[in-house]
Formats: sequence, C-alpha cells, structure tokens
Amino acid sequence: MYEMRAEATADRGELIWHVITKGTPASPLCGVRRDLHAVAPELEAAVERYCASCMTAFSTALQATTLKGSTGA
Repeated sequence: MYEMRAEATADRGELIWHVITKGTPASPLCGVRRDLHAVAPELEAAVERYCASCMTAFSTALQATTLKGSTGA
C-alpha cells in the first residue's frame, strides 16, 4: 500500500507531495531522503505540486501489479 506525504519547502513556500510505501515514512518512492514531517507553510503562500519522480515510480509499480494480476502469476 502507498500513501502521500507532503514536504514543506521553507525557501519557496511550496508543498511537495511524495508517494511512500505505507510503514516507511522516511523513504519516498523517488529515493531521496526527505523530512516528511515538516510544518506546512501558510496556506495563502502554499503552492502544491507532486514529486514527478515519485509519481513515475508509483505508475510503474501500479502497472507491474496490473500486469502480474492479468497474467495470473
């Protein structure tokens, strides 16, 4: 299972959403160690985006699961 966690960037006032494997909060799918417990910036200053590397890895994982399920393996 997977979940999303936000990382606040102090210098740019952004929230970057990462995909993590449930139970391993310090290891997003992008492979870069992040402080995913950071405090969010002020709401009016926040720009939210998704980590492209995490989303690509998540898509690949879902495709592999779908292919595995369709072949009956």
